[in-house]
Amino acid sequence: MPEKANMTAQAPSAGKRAAEEIYDILRERILSGELTPGDRLPSERALMVELQRSRPTIREALRRLEQGGYITTAQGTSGAVVCQPSLQAAEEPLQDIIRLGGVTLRELSEYRQSNDATIAGWAAKRATAEDVAALEECVAQQERVMENFEQFVELDVLFHSTLARASDNQVAVIVTEVLAGVERESLHQKMQTLSPDERQTMCHYIVTQHRQILEAVRRGDSRAARAAMAAHTRSAGRDLRL
Repeated sequence: MPEKANMTAQAPSAGKRAAEEIYDILRERILSGELTPGDRLPSERALMVELQRSRPTIREALRRLEQGGYITTAQGTSGAVVCQPSLQAAEEPLQDIIRLGGVTLRELSEYRQSNDATIAGWAAKRATAEDVAALEECVAQQERVMENFEQFVELDVLFHSTLARASDNQVAVIVTEVLAGVERESLHQKMQTLSPDERQTMCHYIVTQHRQILEAVRRGDSRAARAAMAAHTRSAGRDLRL
C-alpha cells in the first residue's frame, strides 16, 4: 500500500483543540482525494513533525478517524490505512441523531409514506431478476417464521433494505438502513404487547402487503408499487402505536 508523503504542510492553529483540528486536517485530505482508499498515512512520528504536535495528540486524532470509519489500523503495522467508504460510517451518526432527537412514530410514518413509496416506484423500474429473487426469498422466509416474531421483525427490516437496494439509489439504501434501527425497535416492542393470535394476524397482514409490493415490482408497475407501499406504510403507522 502506498504511503502518501510530502503532503501539504498545515499546522493546527493555537485557538482550537489540537487533536480536533488535526482530525479535521486529515479528514479533509481523505474527502478531497489527496488520500485515497488503500493509501497509508505517514507514521505518527512524521505527523508529529509535520503538524508540530505531540504523539498523544496525533493518536487521539487518529483514533477519531478510525471511529468514523475513515482509516483502519492493525496491530504490528506501520501507519494507518485509508478505508473504502462504507454505509456504516454514515449510518451510525445519523441513527444517533434520530434517536437523540426523539423522532415520533407519527413523524416517521409521515416521512415513510412519501419516501418508501418513491423507493418502491424506483424498484419497479430498475429491479434486476436477482433483486426480484431476493425479495421473493425474503417474503417466503417471512411466511415460514410467522410464529417467531423476533425472526419475523428482522426479515421485515430485510425486506425494506432489499427493496431499497433494488431501487439502485445509494441515498435510498443509506436512509433505509438508518431508519431500520428505529423501525426494528418499534415493531419488536409492538409485537411484545400482543397475544400470540394477534401477532399471527399482524404478521399475516404484513406479509400480504409485502407480497403485493413484490408483485408490483415483478411486473415493473411503478404506480402499483407506489400505491401498495403507501398503503403499507399508512397501516404500519397506525398499527405500531403502543
